[in-house]
Amino acid sequence: MSTPAHDPALQATLQSSIAVPFEGHIFRVIPGSSIVGNILFEHLWAGEAAGRCNPKGVARLYATLERKTAQAEFDYYQRLAGLDPALSDWYSYAARVKLARVLDLRCADTRRQVGLTLDQIGEDWDDDPLHPRAAPTRLQSIGYWISKGYGDFSGIVYRSARRRAGHNIVIFAGRVIGTDFVTPISAAPTKGWP
Repeated sequence: MSTPAHDPALQATLQSSIAVPFEGHIFRVIPGSSIVGNILFEHLWAGEAAGRCNPKGVARLYATLERKTAQAEFDYYQRLAGLDPALSDWYSYAARVKLARVLDLRCADTRRQVGLTLDQIGEDWDDDPLHPRAAPTRLQSIGYWISKGYGDFSGIVYRSARRRAGHNIVIFAGRVIGTDFVTPISAAPTKGWP
């Protein structure tokens, strides 16, 4: 997958898009053994692989707004790997978050403004290594330009594809500025929920 092409129309749309504040808790579950139990929260920011809201090369943190959604996301990827989630070892993280400006794609008006539907947000984005996508999805392009500062957003809130009543958030590294913060409840992961 390549980096999004220069897109003045999308960049201008983001500059004028509706921003809302977000304050609350976020959650993440990761698979692992006792070695994973030593991974600090700050290391979750290191990921630059392609994700639902970003092409490869964008540093970001994916999390959920609910514990049940974090568990559903974990369970989905365990099943996808051919594993039984009930038998999988896992660790959880929780953090307090305050962001002055997020793009809230739970709002129909905001989705219309940026040209996205709920179906597009929930569609599979994984690339087939043998047949990679020629271009990022619309949502990945939006995340890419947000990570570059367009619209002055810190992240995106959107509906989870893994739990109907759930919501996810992606926060872009380098975009947590001013009075924004992402503070882990515990620097190290916990077994179960804090």
